[in-house]
Amino acid sequence: MDRILIEDIARIRCAGKVRMSPDGAYAAFVVEEPDHEKNDYTDNIWLADPKTGSCGPLTFSGKDGNFIWDDGRTLLIPTVRTPEDKPEEPEEKTVFYRLPVCGGEARKAFSVPANVTGIEKIEDGLYCMAVLTDRYRPDPKTAKKEICLEEQDYHVFEELPIWGNGRGFVAGKRTALFLYDEAAGSLTRLTGADTDVSGFYVSGREILWIAKTWNGVIPVCSEAAVYDLDTGNTECVVEAGKMKISHAAFCGGGIVLTATDMEPWGTGQLCDFYRYDRKTRTLAKVCGHQDLHIGNDLLLDTQAIGGSEWRAVGEDVYFTGQSRFSSDLYRLTADGRIEKALDFAGGCISCFDTDGKTVYFVGSAPDSCGDLYRAALGEHENAPEAPCRLTDLNDELLAGKYTAKAEYLSFTDSDGYSIDGWVLRPIDYDPQKKYPAVLEIHGGPRCAYGAVFFHEMQVLASMGYFVFYCNPRGSEGYGEEFADLRGKYGTIDYKDLMEFTDHVLARIPQIDPARIGAAGGSYGGFMCNWIEGHTDRFAAIASQRSVSNWVADFGASEIGVTFDRNEMGATPWNGMEKMWEQSPLKYACNAKTPILFIHSLCDYNCTIDQGVEMFAAMKYFGVPSRMCVFEGENHELSRSGKPKHRIRRLREITDWFERYVKEGGRADG
Repeated sequence: MDRILIEDIARIRCAGKVRMSPDGAYAAFVVEEPDHEKNDYTDNIWLADPKTGSCGPLTFSGKDGNFIWDDGRTLLIPTVRTPEDKPEEPEEKTVFYRLPVCGGEARKAFSVPANVTGIEKIEDGLYCMAVLTDRYRPDPKTAKKEICLEEQDYHVFEELPIWGNGRGFVAGKRTALFLYDEAAGSLTRLTGADTDVSGFYVSGREILWIAKTWNGVIPVCSEAAVYDLDTGNTECVVEAGKMKISHAAFCGGGIVLTATDMEPWGTGQLCDFYRYDRKTRTLAKVCGHQDLHIGNDLLLDTQAIGGSEWRAVGEDVYFTGQSRFSSDLYRLTADGRIEKALDFAGGCISCFDTDGKTVYFVGSAPDSCGDLYRAALGEHENAPEAPCRLTDLNDELLAGKYTAKAEYLSFTDSDGYSIDGWVLRPIDYDPQKKYPAVLEIHGGPRCAYGAVFFHEMQVLASMGYFVFYCNPRGSEGYGEEFADLRGKYGTIDYKDLMEFTDHVLARIPQIDPARIGAAGGSYGGFMCNWIEGHTDRFAAIASQRSVSNWVADFGASEIGVTFDRNEMGATPWNGMEKMWEQSPLKYACNAKTPILFIHSLCDYNCTIDQGVEMFAAMKYFGVPSRMCVFEGENHELSRSGKPKHRIRRLREITDWFERYVKEGGRADG
């Protein structure tokens, strides 16, 4: 069989953002495809027609990554134009086009002089829009030309965070809600200057939104409110400072939310279901989370374009839920019960839409990349129909290539916890031979691995490596106690990873213990740095977008003042030593293992100084080390970075392992 190649990452197509037409007759979705020549991606809208069985592209511009249904047969498609796109047009604006799905060309509908990041239809000619605004930048219509030019030369900060991953400088920027009247061409602002909206939902002539309001330091807690277009009144659903809110929806005459008061597990606590009674204006918990993570934190490197994970239909709410290492479709019933609406058999459902009878979803099965599926949902007491795959986006690419099957390999750690793990066997596996291997460590830490296709791991297997990975304590999908690492980074999680490595070596004697590498990104990068200073059992390490010094991270990371305070159980002023104890940099003096660092200059989640500090320590102590930095990339390099950069990143990792693991191995090997 042929091998899966590094370059294949620049050929894998992804689906997402599926939405059914209002009458359920069609489903539209977005397909993203790498363009290696332009070192970018194309996005086109596809249409699934269940009557004809057809499923194929509807647009071909390569720039159509968003849409809504304007009616049952017409899409409304936005295109954002910035001054960089058209220097002769100094104003940023969003142009909307209407496209009939049954044939005909797209026609310009209207344009809005703003960067519209989200839109929902209220009624014909009236829309609710999410618009990116800036409290600090003067309006180009009223400001003097020289002031506008100056504003492009420097940045002013009066709050935290100052930057956001993939968004650049964000201080002063807010996503605000506006009403847009097409006939009048008017925008009417609904939310205040300090309010940043994270999600909004329309029902009739009411708008429900989730937001945070601040002027100083961004809060952890959210607020929720309903705006009535007829009365102009805003009704508070959840007041600021009370709860962390993830989702909300109009449902059965009331409002259903997922939220947490963060007691006793902190900001990582799982959300429960709450219902807000519109008549009594009271909020009450209707159902606990039952150890379900609402949403999906299963890690993939071939699916990154998003879509809805939450939908209210009648008195029920459908949502994706992660339990252990699979993501399936669940339903919250009107009487407060959670039941599985569709079992995807160990795969990962990343987004969906449903009318309660039929569901369209983008899913990654254990043996393939993401595709669009359709399934009929039975009555609550009946089992649903098996999903039907509608696309074969990557079948041709993977045909005839070796795809290693993820073999389940769990164990019970020394503290009595069951740890899920897997192993991939190398191409042309011969049980009489010895092989090198790589331990992959996931990010998060509240994320998880599963049995789904992971390109990076498949490349290593095709290069002749065993690949093994697990979900140690700290992982999502196993309940709050299992996931709680507050103040314990580098202790129980590190122990689980090392015991899992021991378990794999005992079960698979074909792995050469002197030729094992370790790789991971984000939290996985932190753990790689931690391993570097705590053991020399590995022949080489590839640390990516990592953390090495929690004290410095507190002030530099976009989430430092919230995430670090919670996870470390300390701040630099009340627990400097505690933060330093959990910092890999403290133990850099013990380092011996050749280590590669990969970072991105625009990664504001794990900022570049974290890798530089660890790299400098390696050079200071004479440890073989190398650092590769990508310009213009952010924390999502491995998942959505430019195609050529993704290729280069993986080539850096594999070259490092070829040199120090496959060909080298530890000195005692």
